Amino acid sequence: MTEVRISVGSPAGAASLAGWLRRDPEAARSGVVAAPAGASGQPAGAMGAMDVVTAVIGNPVDLLGLLVAVAAWRRPRDTRPPTVRVTEADGTVLEGTAEDVIGVLRARRENGGAPVQAPEGGQASEHGGA
Repeated sequence: MTEVRISVGSPAGAASLAGWLRRDPEAARSGVVAAPAGASGQPAGAMGAMDVVTAVIGNPVDLLGLLVAVAAWRRPRDTRPPTVRVTEADGTVLEGTAEDVIGVLRARRENGGAPVQAPEGGQASEHGGA
């Protein structure tokens, strides 16, 4: 399983994104359950607990669907891009905007699954893992 933490900058933003994801047909079809971290009792980590949405994802297709939904949620809002932190089952961590993490995942797929640097202009980082 892959854990995803999305920091949106405010408790209201986290509640808005979690509601958006619950209504998103792709997220619903894949069984993605997203909630503001404070609502699920998760402790604060590197990102504040009340401005974070957490989700657990079962496969790479669902992860991409979640990231696309996050990017779609942000488009009509005049906000800074949410920071997405993806912790994969092997401990590998991807961190950046939804768009940057999508770029890393696509580049990784094109590279046969091997770790990659963020595509040119992207800011996502990949580290750790087994």
